[in-house]
Amino acid sequence: MSDASAFGNLVDLKAGEILLPPFMQRHDDGLYVNLAAFDTGRPFAQFAERVFAAGARFADLDYAAFLDLVFLWEPRDIDAALADYERHGKPPLLRIARDVVAFPAERRDIYRNLKIAADGSSAEYIFEPVSIEHVETDPNAPDGMRVTMERLHPDFDEFVAALWVKGLRFGIDAKAVRDAIARDLATRMTIAAGKAPLEGKDAGIDEQTDLLHRDDAPRLLPNGRMDLRHYRNRFPQVAAGTRLFKKVPRVLGRSGWNVAGKELPPQPVKDFELDALVGAGAQLLRDASGEYIVAAQNGFLDIDAQSGQISVVDKIVSREGVSMRTTGDLALSGDDYEEHGEVQEKRKVEGHNMTFCAAVFGEILSDGGRVTLKQSLSGGSVTSPNGTIAVEGNASRAVVEARGGEVVLARAESCTIVAERVSVGQAVNCDIVAGQVTIEQAAGCTIAGRSVAVTATTSRRDETTRVIMLLPDLVPFDYQRQALESARADAGVKLEQLTAALQALRGQADMKTYAAMAPRIKSGTVALTPAQRSQWDALVARATPALRKAVAIEQEVRKLRERVAGSEEELAAVAQARRDAIKGIACRVETVGGETQVFARRPVLGEAALEKLPLKPLHKRLHELGGDAERLFVGRDGSFEWQATTPED
Repeated sequence: MSDASAFGNLVDLKAGEILLPPFMQRHDDGLYVNLAAFDTGRPFAQFAERVFAAGARFADLDYAAFLDLVFLWEPRDIDAALADYERHGKPPLLRIARDVVAFPAERRDIYRNLKIAADGSSAEYIFEPVSIEHVETDPNAPDGMRVTMERLHPDFDEFVAALWVKGLRFGIDAKAVRDAIARDLATRMTIAAGKAPLEGKDAGIDEQTDLLHRDDAPRLLPNGRMDLRHYRNRFPQVAAGTRLFKKVPRVLGRSGWNVAGKELPPQPVKDFELDALVGAGAQLLRDASGEYIVAAQNGFLDIDAQSGQISVVDKIVSREGVSMRTTGDLALSGDDYEEHGEVQEKRKVEGHNMTFCAAVFGEILSDGGRVTLKQSLSGGSVTSPNGTIAVEGNASRAVVEARGGEVVLARAESCTIVAERVSVGQAVNCDIVAGQVTIEQAAGCTIAGRSVAVTATTSRRDETTRVIMLLPDLVPFDYQRQALESARADAGVKLEQLTAALQALRGQADMKTYAAMAPRIKSGTVALTPAQRSQWDALVARATPALRKAVAIEQEVRKLRERVAGSEEELAAVAQARRDAIKGIACRVETVGGETQVFARRPVLGEAALEKLPLKPLHKRLHELGGDAERLFVGRDGSFEWQATTPED
């Protein structure tokens, strides 16, 4: 095993030699890193990559220090080392290895490939004894050749270098690997594990007085926003100079790494400026212990739901109900909100989970949370994309929209309702679009969906109840199937051509002779004289181009066969997806008690999906449907049940 140094100099740098970077120093007892000479970025990682790429390795490597320098050494660590340098006057040196030496190819070949987990969290390696065969001329041997075996023993430093090139960059369990090398037994084991990132902490708020803990008093969330659930007393009173809140600074996280050397950054931490929350009657105080919001006067604590500002005022604004006189429009930052007063007409409330215990006449906007109206919704609207909306009282002349979510109404009249799932007790003269619709009684409604179940239908002032079953577009599945079948046929033709070419190659005289003799010569059952050896070598030379071509054809044949087999699975998957697209599309009307029509409609090429249209074009399109649809039922009595089926291929 060669120990010659692989370092060269700029004047006469030879092939395979490496230049020593400025931050590296060679001493009598080894190779050191001068931390004070580090540039920005990751200079040691670049140096290590050059060493291994040049066919070299570290000798007597300090692997723990190596990992720190390549992956874990962050600028703040360097700053600390430089500060220590300034205090003590000695360069901050870290010994990394004895030297960098050549790593011959014959030694690299004894290290086999490893298996890295798909997520990069770990790596496995199979240790097994390695021997090489030496063939020497020996007149005393029966065939004139003497074969000897030499055991090759792995080395940890070589192991690090060889597996770096094979993709293992981080987290080798040095002790486990050294033990496996020392045991010299065949074994399969996990040799490396990644390092999860160290998560930081968001900046937060810490309450500084018990005076805040009263009923109806909102809690300040760690991200600086207000949670209006926890403040039950709207009128907390504080004295001038009282420290109300303290900012808890954010804590930055540190990156982790997977075994392939990919950085796993921590989640970003949130921060906010405390002075943005300081309102009238309050002030920002900074001292050695931190940042505070302090009461600047005697008065009542007031937290504005729109801006999140904290004020100390001498006049309390009632927040009962939402009106222009009291609150104006509200933009709530808490997760949950409960309102016991009316939401007046033209007023807007924005939030997440919201409960309204009185009538709502205005506009409710949720960012995907749960909205519950205990009483009525009249002339207003409730929107919660991907959320849930429930109206326990009566909804009239309103818009209820939860695209991707669910709507549950006790009674609705002259409403537009759009959601993924809709359940209504009694619906009168409503437009309803949803994937799944369940209605106990529908009168004069227009309903569009994939699954519709109505207990009873009737007309309303000559308005017919219309049900439009929305069928999926199956054409893309057919195109996909045709493309797969065409590709499979092309592969079959190519496979036949390659098979014929392979048979022709194997039928050549030299190829036949080689195929017959090679196994016997390799196994030693046939011993060649020098003259025969010369003839054999000439035959091998002639047959080599055909052998290589045959190997290439065999590889292509194998790939084509795999492609054909894979296309069968893909065709089966497309067929199943096609069946799944139509599955569950059904309509059931238990009792027809008035003019009722049911249609089935397939999508028109280039036409936007009904459930994705804005409200105005949706209403227009909904009432235009029917002429190009398949009529399934028209009647005034009886019942109706229908299940969509997949058209024949």
